[in-house]
Amino acid sequence: MTQATLLYGIGAAKAGTTWLYRYLAAHPEVRLPAVKELHYFDTCETGKFARQMSRMSRERRRRKLRLPTGDAGLDRRLQREIWAYTGWMSVIREGRNDAGYLAFLGHDAGGARVVGDITPAYATLSEPSFARMAGLAPVTRFVFLMRDPLDRLWSNIRMAVMRRGEDMTVAAAALLDKVLDGGDRTMAARCDYVGTLARLNAAVNPARVFTGFYETLFQPETLARLCGFLGLSEAPAKLDARVLAGADLTMTEAQRARAMAWLAPQYNAVARVLGPLPARWTDNMEALA
Repeated sequence: MTQATLLYGIGAAKAGTTWLYRYLAAHPEVRLPAVKELHYFDTCETGKFARQMSRMSRERRRRKLRLPTGDAGLDRRLQREIWAYTGWMSVIREGRNDAGYLAFLGHDAGGARVVGDITPAYATLSEPSFARMAGLAPVTRFVFLMRDPLDRLWSNIRMAVMRRGEDMTVAAAALLDKVLDGGDRTMAARCDYVGTLARLNAAVNPARVFTGFYETLFQPETLARLCGFLGLSEAPAKLDARVLAGADLTMTEAQRARAMAWLAPQYNAVARVLGPLPARWTDNMEALA
């Protein structure tokens, strides 16, 4: 464990983190747990370990119910995930357990150059939590991906509604209104790129932080830069693979205008901090202007 770089994928939600997880999990020099989102540090902040245990137990049970599928590859994957949920639950059963967390990430890592934890909810963590994460291993690296704020918010909303099994058009409109009216602080916090960057850069040496954009993630030059940042050899990627695509639903012009006005500070601040932005961002910024 002491010889491997400890990677934290801290978000943002719906900005390519699942694709990134799958790319790195398949990399021969990386060892990631079969559970993508461990939610360790955000649970340490809230102290709601019993709630997290319950959620992990439900996820493990869902996978057990799918065995056997008759598909040998899928069955092996489900078994790995079941083992990972079981092992992770044993770590967090009694609350904060940094030693157990590191041991879980390093289990069977062999000569891996990188081990890690990709949990998009970490984007909402406090500055002290980021500082604690940075000091948990001799070499740590943070990866924060951003997506056009309007696209990311609408994708996040569609995913949440789809998971609840509600009428997409009605429920998505209601949830958007709730976020914009200040009634859903959790989802609003996921939109706050500026806050994440400020807390992260105050707590962590900027040289340890990789910031990227969803819109340019699936390009060879971006992956080359990421691999270099993590000390990895370049590995081929399925650049046209789309994962966890949300249900199709187009915003109305009124919804778009209201959301863009609410998100304007994010566009403007990220442009000031990071300079040139992807075309999708600038197109929306011009529309707002």
